[in-house]
Amino acid sequence: MSVSTEGGTHVVARKAKKPRLTFKQEIQTIQNLPKLQRLIVAMKVGGVVLVAIGIEGIVSGNFLWPVVFIPAGIFVSMLPIKVRIDRCIACASPLAPNQAICAICGAPQM
Repeated sequence: MSVSTEGGTHVVARKAKKPRLTFKQEIQTIQNLPKLQRLIVAMKVGGVVLVAIGIEGIVSGNFLWPVVFIPAGIFVSMLPIKVRIDRCIACASPLAPNQAICAICGAPQM
């Protein structure tokens, strides 16, 4: 949003950036996740690893690897589309149904 002032200059309003989480805070957030959400995060990472193995098969000339690992990786990554849990991801406080942002810590939910 830009606003003209009397002198003809433009002032641009920018949204303040939130500080990013450190590595330890990200690990703590993952440890605070309920077991089902931890399983989903592990499956997403595992799907990426399987696709990477399939791409490695293309590069190295082992053409059976991409046939097996790429579809398996895509399937594993897309398997848990969305699971609703009534707890905040960051602080584990209870959430109301259809609440997208935690009222206590302000963290957006998956």
